[in-house]
Amino acid sequence: MSTTTRAPRPTPRRSPGSAAAPASSAPPAARSADARPRPADASGAARPGARGTAPAVRLTGSAADGTWWWSDGCYALHGFTPGDVVPTTELMRAHVHPDDRQEWWDALTDAGTTPREARFRLRDAAGRERTVVGVCRVLGDGQVEAVLVDLTSAVAVEGARLATEQIAASAASRATIEQAKGVVAAAYGVSVEAAFAVLREASMRSNVGLRAVAARLVAHVEGRGAVVEQLAADVAPFLVDDAPGHPGPHPS
Repeated sequence: MSTTTRAPRPTPRRSPGSAAAPASSAPPAARSADARPRPADASGAARPGARGTAPAVRLTGSAADGTWWWSDGCYALHGFTPGDVVPTTELMRAHVHPDDRQEWWDALTDAGTTPREARFRLRDAAGRERTVVGVCRVLGDGQVEAVLVDLTSAVAVEGARLATEQIAASAASRATIEQAKGVVAAAYGVSVEAAFAVLREASMRSNVGLRAVAARLVAHVEGRGAVVEQLAADVAPFLVDDAPGHPGPHPS
């Protein structure tokens, strides 16, 4: 009976002069489940939580000497992996949108016993803009801490909802104005362009919005419930079934 001897598995060797990436130097209290790798979505950000926001991430440090510690999630938020860069004041400020930079820095450096909050736009290493809220507090000995929450996904969802509502409202407004233009054009025998000018003038004279004027006019015409005989007779020849000049059924 023969036996097979397995060759020993080779041990990986580190090339001379190479060094392992520095590990997070956080105190035990600062290490949490945040240090575990999180699945990323297509945009490279941490996958949102149940309510559409990514898990909170942390940074601590001192503005006086410019030394900072980032949690693994904070590295990811900025578009890095732990050890890629050394967190510095200059790096942190550079990633914040110029219009939001001072507000964020004031919240971080002027935080007292009562936590301060700032909402700002952050551009990560790949150039993606993220919407972030930071809650800052003083730890003592010149140290401050900020908890950051990535609201990008939640903001995108809310923005899409508002855009849909605005588009729908705009479409409804345009439809009402178009109806009113038709009413005025038919009543006065003018073009739709002239009818629009009449509506606009009525809006300016009454100091009432154009859509409100149009809606009021359309509602009045619809509420009459009576046929305008002369107008009905004029348009009847154009309501055809199959052939020109063949009137269709009278609208009920």
